[in-house]
This record gives sequence, C-alpha cells and structure tokens, in this order.
Amino acid sequence: MVIRESQLVIFKRSALPILIEAELFDFLDRFDALLPQLLRRELSLLMDMREGPMRNEPEYEALMQQALLRMGTGFRRLAVLMKSSVGMLQASRLRRERGGIAAALRPFQSEQEARDYLLAH
Repeated sequence: MVIRESQLVIFKRSALPILIEAELFDFLDRFDALLPQLLRRELSLLMDMREGPMRNEPEYEALMQQALLRMGTGFRRLAVLMKSSVGMLQASRLRRERGGIAAALRPFQSEQEARDYLLAH
C-alpha cells in the first residue's frame, strides 16, 4: 500500500511462511517493478512484521537480509513494526550485527511512533 499524500509505503507481512527462495525473489522482482529505486527517494517504507513468523535460523536471517537490501535501498527512511519485546530485541541485534541497510531500519512496537518517525521532515 502507498499512501501518496504522506509519501509512505507500507509493507505488511502475512503469517504465511515463505516456502521457497524463488517465491521470495519473485515477490522482490514485483516490488522493484512497482517501486523502482528512482521513485523511492521521496518515500519512506514501513515494514509491518507483526504477523510474520518468528524465526532466527542463520540461513533464514541471511535470506531476509537479502530481501531487506532489495526492498529498503533508496527509501528516505525505513522502519519496522514488531509485535513483541522479543521481536524488538531481534531487530536491534540485527541492526548491530549486520550494519548497512539493516542499521538504517528503526524498530518500533507502536505504529503511530513509526509513522511519526517516517513522516518527520
């Protein structure tokens, strides 16, 4: 969903697990086609991960890092919504360990706080 008047793009993760890598990369190809990097400069991205399954296997985290790099590159600001304190800790750990685009991804539990951060000038 893109909220044009506010320049906010919202990605909402479903509870369905990713079954195969090809499925994820197909989604990323469609995401890139809808929002090429040239259009992202004035937009912020809110990734709502509250319904996503909690996983922390190294292979899965590496795959999600690739997805984050593709999805997050070029946006003015990035935020992630997490459901629990455990999710917040995991997001903070990944920010520290991975650096790069992951370091730019600010975690929140409050949707309003995330929106306020993303829409601040």
